[in-house]
Amino acid sequence: MNKTTNYASYLRWYPRGWRERYGVEFVTLLEETYCGKRVPLKASISMLKSGVVEHAREAGVVGDALSTRRSIVGSAWSVLMAWAVFLIVGSVFAKYVEHWQWVTPANEQTLPSVAYDAVAIAALASAGIAMAAGMAVLPSFIRLIRSRGWSGVRAPLRASTFVGVCALVFSVGIVVWAHEMHDFNGAAPLWPTRTVFYFWFAFVAAAIFTVAANVGTLTRRLELEVRVTRLLGALALAMNVVLVVIFVGILTWWGSIAANAPWFFSGTVLGAPAKSSSSPSSFTVVGSTNHVAPVLLIVLGLAMLGALLVAAHGAARISTRLRRAE
Repeated sequence: MNKTTNYASYLRWYPRGWRERYGVEFVTLLEETYCGKRVPLKASISMLKSGVVEHAREAGVVGDALSTRRSIVGSAWSVLMAWAVFLIVGSVFAKYVEHWQWVTPANEQTLPSVAYDAVAIAALASAGIAMAAGMAVLPSFIRLIRSRGWSGVRAPLRASTFVGVCALVFSVGIVVWAHEMHDFNGAAPLWPTRTVFYFWFAFVAAAIFTVAANVGTLTRRLELEVRVTRLLGALALAMNVVLVVIFVGILTWWGSIAANAPWFFSGTVLGAPAKSSSSPSSFTVVGSTNHVAPVLLIVLGLAMLGALLVAAHGAARISTRLRRAE
């Protein structure tokens, strides 16, 4: 006996509001079209893409069907997601470039130092903007709990708290483990160590995205005042500027190091110290000097560029709607 396809399962790709409005007709159309047979892969991919677009439209990221305030909040959330990408990528970049001063001639450190410091200052500014946005919506969040109780916020708060606590515990465990490995002079095999650290990083990145997504879910459920909506829009525009500064700063650092200390990217960068000096910049250079575009930096740069385009799209939507917010 052939099993019939459960066409209602395709509804999970669409947001709740869309399912409540079009769900019955959607399932009926699939049943009449495919008569119990399996949906072709091309049609499944098309429905998946359509579901993603509907989610983005419901979130206020694309389209004009929602109110101006809802569009501003949704676009601000897209900027927040872009910041989450920068947060993850920036942590990898900071680890990758540590001790770059040791291998760069002292007379060539001015430009990369300025770029590096600009990135650090902009990163702190971005954290401050995110905190200000959180403080702005906090009164509305408290009013929501007082009026409707915890039922409307329990699920996203529970998920965010769970992944946040797990990421914190995992991170503490990694720090303790790394400290013990250091005490044993790095005797542990290299590939298991890297695997654990890669898994930890992936888990923390997933936790950050989960929290950011749940923040968007909670924010869309709030009844925000006009001034709060405008403030969120202004903060999102400021965040977009900060992200541009971070991106340009990283590119400037990369270009200046590639021009003046390309051996930094080769993996084996230092030889014996020169006899005439004990400063780090007097080390002789060993290894290849033509690896100025390592795969890791290319991947990080592309990830930041993609996030920056998303943030720019959100900022453009906010700038055209901010004055109309009523």
